[in-house]
Amino acid sequence: MAVNTGRSVVFVTGNARKLEEIQGPVIVEDTCLCFNALGGLPGPYIKWFLEKLCPEGLFKMLAGFEDKSAYALCTFAYSTGNPIDQVKLFQGKTSGKIVDPRGPRNFGWDPCFQPDGFDQTYAEMPKAVKNSISHRYKALRELADYFIENNDSSKKARLEGNSH
Repeated sequence: MAVNTGRSVVFVTGNARKLEEIQGPVIVEDTCLCFNALGGLPGPYIKWFLEKLCPEGLFKMLAGFEDKSAYALCTFAYSTGNPIDQVKLFQGKTSGKIVDPRGPRNFGWDPCFQPDGFDQTYAEMPKAVKNSISHRYKALRELADYFIENNDSSKKARLEGNSH
């Protein structure tokens, strides 16, 4: 259930100076695609590798390697906005392998990443399936669980429910 707290939400993209203006809680997200044969590269640089090489080029990067294993990693970072509070990190990881691209080419590196235990790439999967196993879903689930566990009103409701 959504609760209106009377607070505004500010979206920040690519502007480090903007963070200084917020004066409140901040959530940022980053996604990596890591090739085990390359010691985790391209990792957080995947956006630029993909921009130059496309999914086909990502697959070709591993042509000289037997190991095609990879993992998709998503990290959400949450700051309360108070400089003395530690930034909290929430990660989700999906293991898989890099394959010759298959499926629609409309969402980044999805055509060349095939999660372990599946015979389809992210691009070929129905959205509901992909969204239930993805690295981003797993990280977001961790973040949501943190907020649920640390929400004063939900704690109060649980305590009141257990006192009867």
